[in-house]
Amino acid sequence: MQTQPPKYVSPPGTWKTKLGLRASSIVFVIILAGLGGSLAANPRLSSTAWMMVALAPAVIVTFIWDIAEAICILKRSGNRGIHPGAIVGVDLLAWLGWAILDLFLASYGLLRARYLIDDYSGYDSYRYRYDPSKVTAEDAALEKDVQARGRAMVAFAIMTTLIHFALFVIGCYETNIRNRMPRTVYVMQPIYGPAPVQIPGAYQQLGSLPAQSMPGQPMQGQPLPNQMFMQPPPGPFPVQPAPTLAANPKAGAERFA
Repeated sequence: MQTQPPKYVSPPGTWKTKLGLRASSIVFVIILAGLGGSLAANPRLSSTAWMMVALAPAVIVTFIWDIAEAICILKRSGNRGIHPGAIVGVDLLAWLGWAILDLFLASYGLLRARYLIDDYSGYDSYRYRYDPSKVTAEDAALEKDVQARGRAMVAFAIMTTLIHFALFVIGCYETNIRNRMPRTVYVMQPIYGPAPVQIPGAYQQLGSLPAQSMPGQPMQGQPLPNQMFMQPPPGPFPVQPAPTLAANPKAGAERFA
C-alpha cells in the first residue's frame, strides 16, 4: 500500500525552534513546581498552599502537552508535530492561563515576604504594625529566602507565558500555510473487465437483443442445422410414396368418357 505524503512539513529551522521552546517550557515548569513545593512545605508559610492550588494544574497540563508535542516532533516522519490547528487552540489557552497566573504569583513575589510568614517576630500586636527592631535573625533569613523564591517563580512563569505565546504564533503561521496549499484530489482508476470473446458460429453480437420472429419461422441470425432439411419430422405413420400415372393412355380416356 502506497502511503500519501504529508500535506505540510515544517522546515528544519522551524521544527528545531519548536522543539527548543518545548524543552525550555518543560524545564521552566519543573523549576516552578520545585520552587512552589518548597514554599508550600514550610509550616510557617500556610498561605502559599493557595498558590499551589492554582499553580499545580497549570504545571501538570503544560508539562504533559509539551512532552506530547516533543515526542511527535522526534518520532513522526518529517519531524512533524501535532496538527497546527490543535497547537493554535491549546497554546492559546496556555499562554492566556499563564498570563493570569503571572498576576497571581506577582502578589507573592513582589510583596514583602513578611506578610506571608506566620508568627512573624517583627509584628507589633499592640500597634498593629511591623517593627524591624524586633525581627529575629531566623525570620529575617526566612523573609529573604521567601522573597527570592517568589521573584524567581514570577520570572519563570513570565518566560513560560512568552514561550507558549511564541508557539501559538508559529501554530497560526503553519495553519495559514496549510490552508493556502492546493488541495490534492485522488481519482480512482476505472477497472476494466476482460475483452469480449466471439464464439465461433455465432452471428449475434454481444449485447444486442435477439431479433423477434414469427411463429414457425427460425430465429434470424441463428444458423440452422443441416439435419432439419435432410430428415423429415417424426410422425406416427410411415411416409407413403406419391401415386404415379398409369402407363395405358386408354385408361385415362375411359375415365373421362
